Amino acid sequence: MTDVVIVEAVRSAVGKRNGTLGHTHPADILGPVQMACLERAGVDSSQVGQVVGGCINQIGAQGMNITRTAWLSHGGDEHTACSTVDSQCGSSQHAVNLAYSLVASGVEDVVLACGVEVMTMLPVGSNTANGPGRPVSRSYFDRYEFTSQFEGAERIATKYGITRQDTDEFGLESQARAATAWAEGRFDTQIVPLQAALVDDEGKKTGETVEFSRDEVP
Repeated sequence: MTDVVIVEAVRSAVGKRNGTLGHTHPADILGPVQMACLERAGVDSSQVGQVVGGCINQIGAQGMNITRTAWLSHGGDEHTACSTVDSQCGSSQHAVNLAYSLVASGVEDVVLACGVEVMTMLPVGSNTANGPGRPVSRSYFDRYEFTSQFEGAERIATKYGITRQDTDEFGLESQARAATAWAEGRFDTQIVPLQAALVDDEGKKTGETVEFSRDEVP
């Protein structure tokens, strides 16, 4: 089996819902990050055998294989294969797993793994809201009790004896560490600045942009 090496890893800053990135096309978020990763790695796009991207709501602005749309929109080689995978909350993680497998198996020499989700444009459930039928069949409910993530969290907490105080302390510590990391410039090398679309009071694009380079929430 071929040895696999991660050559470079970059990201955009993370936006909040209805925040700075909320009106920027997903291809114009993902594409610059794809290109920046290659530039930092010293790899030409023609050397990339495949690009694998994760995205849950593959509809509207994120439809038609958003991974490839982003790639081509920002100068990626036309001969590179691209695919977009949906593994729900683990979509981009699965993209990394698939990228690893393609290199380890010898199918490709260089693979780029990535992902994008703009939940201001496409909230949870956007890809099922207007289609005919339900996303799960009756036979699913014959086997499983369908519940929410909130109830699932309650059940996990009960099973493993996790208290509200435990989670509050863990969350506070995480936020404090993120604030310290930003203050010390630890994220500076991994962030790709993006040009985010500006909108007026009515939510219409003005044609102007602003640089976005810092997480809006830790």
